[in-house]
Amino acid sequence: MKIDYLGHSGFFVETDRVFLLFDYYRGDLSFVRKLTQDKPLFVFVSHVHADHYNPKIFSLREVHPWTKYILSFDIRGNRNVPGYCDVQYLEADQTYTIDGLGTVQTLLSTDEGVAYLVKTGEEILFHAGDLHWWDWPGEDPEWLAEQETVFCREIRKLSDTEIDAAFAVLDDRLEGNYARGMEYFLSVCHPHYVLPMHFWKDRSIIERFKALPCMQKTETVLLDTVRENHWEI
Repeated sequence: MKIDYLGHSGFFVETDRVFLLFDYYRGDLSFVRKLTQDKPLFVFVSHVHADHYNPKIFSLREVHPWTKYILSFDIRGNRNVPGYCDVQYLEADQTYTIDGLGTVQTLLSTDEGVAYLVKTGEEILFHAGDLHWWDWPGEDPEWLAEQETVFCREIRKLSDTEIDAAFAVLDDRLEGNYARGMEYFLSVCHPHYVLPMHFWKDRSIIERFKALPCMQKTETVLLDTVRENHWEI
């Protein structure tokens, strides 16, 4: 499996059978023109926020005709979705069989839309979207308690799943609480690899997370998305 980090929460994955594009936000997509035409391209969008959903994705069908769009339910009705594209909208807390791909299980996000657990038959990938423990300093205690409840409930649904690669949130805007969601996720799910995403200005965030006790105890390999952008695993 080859993985390329495209910035923020965007990833491109190539397996023996499929191409997968998650939450493209910005950057050069010209590499899609060079992809082999004998494997389908599945384009995932976790929710409608502009840092996860860029309508530019719909132009990919012009260069890779075997393209299918897997979109969160909150994008339904968006005027930027062209009628000529192969689009499927996924609701939260469901499992779907996708022709040519495998199965996709959705989790309810703590913000908007869904998170995706993708099973290709050979690989199992998790993309959190904006499913995270949004423990904002100074926020209303009742709202924060609901965040914790929903996040922990959704993550526990994956506790019996052997995840190969997980794309999960580390957000520096949460200040001292930035690691809480990732720590909980790793303690429950134990993916083989985790690739942090959704960090903004603080480029030291991954090094700081690596130094925490939770990373000294886990067998999960953390791939540094600040220093690298391509892996073959």
